[in-house]
Amino acid sequence: MSSFSAQGERPFSRIAGFDVIQARPLGGGLSNRCWQLTLKPASSFSSCANTDNTLLAVWRPVSPASLAFGVDRNHEYQILSAIQHTGLSPAPVARTDSGILVAWIEGETFKQPPSMKELMAVQTQVHRLPVPKWRLEVQQRAEHYLKSVHPKDRHAGFERVCDKFFRQIPKSRFTETCCHHDLGYYNLIRQSDGRVLVIDWEYAAAGDPMLDLALTIQANSLNVRQAANAYAQQMGYDAEDVSEAVLQWLPWCDFLAMLWYYAGANLWQDESYRLEAEALFAKLSL
Repeated sequence: MSSFSAQGERPFSRIAGFDVIQARPLGGGLSNRCWQLTLKPASSFSSCANTDNTLLAVWRPVSPASLAFGVDRNHEYQILSAIQHTGLSPAPVARTDSGILVAWIEGETFKQPPSMKELMAVQTQVHRLPVPKWRLEVQQRAEHYLKSVHPKDRHAGFERVCDKFFRQIPKSRFTETCCHHDLGYYNLIRQSDGRVLVIDWEYAAAGDPMLDLALTIQANSLNVRQAANAYAQQMGYDAEDVSEAVLQWLPWCDFLAMLWYYAGANLWQDESYRLEAEALFAKLSL
């Protein structure tokens, strides 16, 4: 029986065969509502097991918010299981109907993007991983977000922007790869040995690597041409082709972000999200 509430967000005493010794909510990532947990195998309390036999993990729940944003915890667990040997991601610990447990990673979360060379090295590592069996379809994802947008925000101008983007979906000229779809510096952790690990694989899927690169450029406020050149050099692509494809996807990155913020404003009744959404709407309406 799960030790979490019906919303999958508040821990109590037990989860996936572990006793919860301590629980601390993690900041950031409102689509996550994750918790850092100190765990101990449930059997340890009834045995003479080592009292240090504890595990630090992150609880990533299935919740109304994760469902609204199209997050599939089973897919997230599958990809973490498939790539754990690479040392690029946290290891999966357990999976339940109400969420997943992944190992806590010790290290320093980036406060700003790493160097272009280092970030593009991580990006290319992701794109060389085994390709997931599921893929991200941008129109399907946009339509999913739309379901959570409040009716008052779906005015005539908003609908015109949606119609415009649904008619202008870029055609990929690149082979599908594994894509993280949220490779911002805030999802990178540098360990004590200097290695950079990537967290928050909830949006990972097969997809157009140029969309993934465009999202990375947007999340880290990178120069498009410089990022395209660095990526193309590491992947052996033509830099002009990469740059052109990224420029086609960048408006769609803004469109998806606009819908995400509108959905978030409705889900959490948070006006700051609506302000972000309206700024993007104004940009896309030009």
